[in-house]
Order: sequence, then structure tokens, then C-alpha cells
Amino acid sequence: MHDAVLHRLPRRSDVLREQFLSVGISLRREGAVVAVLAGLVTFAIATLQATTGHALGVDLAPEAGIPMAMLALLVPMAVWKGEDPTRRGYHRAMPVGHGEHAVIRALAGLPWMLGATVAYFAWMLALSSATAGAVEPTPLWQWWAPFAGVTVLYLLGSALTLRVAHPWRWMGGGLVGYVFVQALRPVDGSLGVAQMADGLLYGPYGIGAVVTGNVGWPVHEGFGYMAFAPSFAGWLLATWLWVAVAISLFLWSAYRQPES
Repeated sequence: MHDAVLHRLPRRSDVLREQFLSVGISLRREGAVVAVLAGLVTFAIATLQATTGHALGVDLAPEAGIPMAMLALLVPMAVWKGEDPTRRGYHRAMPVGHGEHAVIRALAGLPWMLGATVAYFAWMLALSSATAGAVEPTPLWQWWAPFAGVTVLYLLGSALTLRVAHPWRWMGGGLVGYVFVQALRPVDGSLGVAQMADGLLYGPYGIGAVVTGNVGWPVHEGFGYMAFAPSFAGWLLATWLWVAVAISLFLWSAYRQPES
């Protein structure tokens, strides 16, 4: 009886709490860098507004969450810094399973990312108020879209980080590949790979629809794309599809990590 008490396994809530605190500590440096950058941007805007004497009018809309969604794709690399797949042998010494430990540690970073997104929008709202900007009149549900996008991209970033040793190379390679394919697109836009890439990013069920709530196909006009229309039903369907894909890839990566 005494031996059983000494070796009692920790509760999942205790493991999650410990990982939450551990990940928060490990992200302090990255958080400080982001805070400094935000301070520099605020200082630059305040200086420019004081110098010109005119309100700059920083507007606020759900699309402002796009940078945070892109950041969410990179944050898992900070959560697992110094712990690529070949350096996770210590997981097997933990009182929880290898895959379960990976899931808990990865998910411990998500609340920090969502909290940072809340702080980001609070900062944007303050900038908008200070510069006489406008808050775009949008449906209330559309303000949830950036948080859904952050969640999906964080899970996708975690899935990649759990599987490969250098996820930034894969992300960079994907970006270069996308630019290359777009550069080869014929004038009539008939290149299938380019259309597929556009569909994944900008299509009615693309990741862009999840992040912004704007649903539709990109219609090329000149050097840009027409704005899409908000659609709750379309956003809900796109979000459901991407959440299902992200969770599936995340769990597969967590429980099928390469052997250390």
C-alpha cells in the first residue's frame, strides 16, 4: 500500500497545469520580442501623428487577425525549441505516455496563443481609438473567425513540428513553391496546381475563409482580388472542415512521432 502511494501517477489536470506553466516560461523571450515590436510600432505611429498633426485613422476589422494566425503557425516551433524529434527520448521516462505527453505539451501552448490574440486585438482597438480610426461594422460572429484561424494554424504548426526536425525549412519550402507556381501561372489562369493552391488559401473552404469569415472565390481584377462576402454558414462549414483536418494531423503526429 505504501509503495503504491509513492508511485501514484499524476492526474492529467496536474500534468496539463505543469506543462502550461512550463510552456509559458519557455515563451517569455518570444513574448518580450513581440511586445517590444508592438511598442516600437506604437511609438512610430504616435510620433508620425504628432509630427503631421493629422489623425492616421488605424481601422480595425476581423481581417486584422491575419498576422496572429500566421504567427500561430510558427509558435509551436518556440514551444518545442531545442526538442526536435531526436531529442524527445525523455518523454518515455515521463509518468504519462509518449504521445499523450506530446499532446498535452502542445495544447498547453494554445491558451497562451489565444491570450496573445486577445491582447493583440486590445492593442489594435487602442490604436484605432487613439488615431480616430473606425471599427468596421461586421457581424458579431465574424470576430470569432481570427480565433478559429489561430487555433487551426496552431494545430497544423504543431503537427509539422512534432513530425520533422526543421519545420521552418518545410514552411519556407512551401512558401517558395507557392511563389514559383504562381509565377508560372499562364495568363488565362489554367494551371491546375496554382488553382488548387488558391483554393486552399482563398477558396470558399480555404484557410482564408476560416481566419476572416469572408467566403467566396477570388475574382482577379487588376493587381488585387475582390473582397469576399461574410457568410456564417460558409465560415462554419470551412471551419469545421479545417478543424477536423488539423486535429487529425495533430493527433497522428503526436502518436506517430519518429523514434528518438
